[in-house]
Amino acid sequence: GGSRRRGQSTRGGAEGERRRKGGVWLSEMWMLRLLPGMGPETKAPAQKDLTGKTVIKLKPSAALPPSNVNAKSIVANFKEDLYAFHKCCGGRVDLIHALFCQIAEHNGKPPLPPQTMAALLELTMEEMKEVPCIVSDVSLVKAFEKMVKPDDTGANFESKVMVVVRQTTARSNHASVEVEKLRGRFAELHAACAGSAQSLFGFFIDLLPEEHRGQYTLPMWNVMVMKCPQQTTSIPLEHFVSCFRDSMDTTDTAETISPVLDRHIALCRDPEAASAAAERLRRSQQPPQVSDRAKEVVGRRAGEVA
Repeated sequence: GGSRRRGQSTRGGAEGERRRKGGVWLSEMWMLRLLPGMGPETKAPAQKDLTGKTVIKLKPSAALPPSNVNAKSIVANFKEDLYAFHKCCGGRVDLIHALFCQIAEHNGKPPLPPQTMAALLELTMEEMKEVPCIVSDVSLVKAFEKMVKPDDTGANFESKVMVVVRQTTARSNHASVEVEKLRGRFAELHAACAGSAQSLFGFFIDLLPEEHRGQYTLPMWNVMVMKCPQQTTSIPLEHFVSCFRDSMDTTDTAETISPVLDRHIALCRDPEAASAAAERLRRSQQPPQVSDRAKEVVGRRAGEVA
């Protein structure tokens, strides 16, 4: 089905290590942590001997911690921040899910699985599969109210949650401004390469530090950054621009990206040079050094976008 609006109305040393100096926010860990289900693998607790004992089964809702009676008043203090985020993400559930995963990471927790995100937004898993799946600002606010724990106060909710919301909104707004400055050149690049996924991938990878360029493959980039099937060979212009914008950080500017973009436009206009560059990129790539669990999740994500 098409898009549907849900609801009634609408980093320090370690952080620096993950970022390219003035470049696209695309480290292996960043990409993988945005994938639903990533993070430390959850293991079931050891089974106890319950022989002769009565086991009481609870409904899932009964197993949830009690909500804070002040949840509505706590979240009400931050509604303007939530509305600002909703406006910049257009209510897209994939971007809301990414935000919730970043909040989890900020608090040392594993990313939220899709089922939890669906429950918070009061969606079914089928509705979650809509492209795009869009919810109202009312649904977003209600989801944040459900996040408030019994012992939360306005102050600690702000430090645990709202700091990340504001950072994400700032990053998104910054990315939108910078992408508009590059839109004409993006169109030139796309026309020069006829939307070739391989050529667009080559440009994107060229924005990374040299030592990291061999860690990514075209299929991996297709799935995790372009949100396309692994074997995609051609990407529409607006889809590329949208996904590029979603991958940008506040350190990315049109000024730093333009020289790389211009170089690849010229390269794509010279078929021989473009072919040689593609071959060099292919030879430089090594199998990504990721865990078996990461590979499993990438494979699952590939199945979702197929």
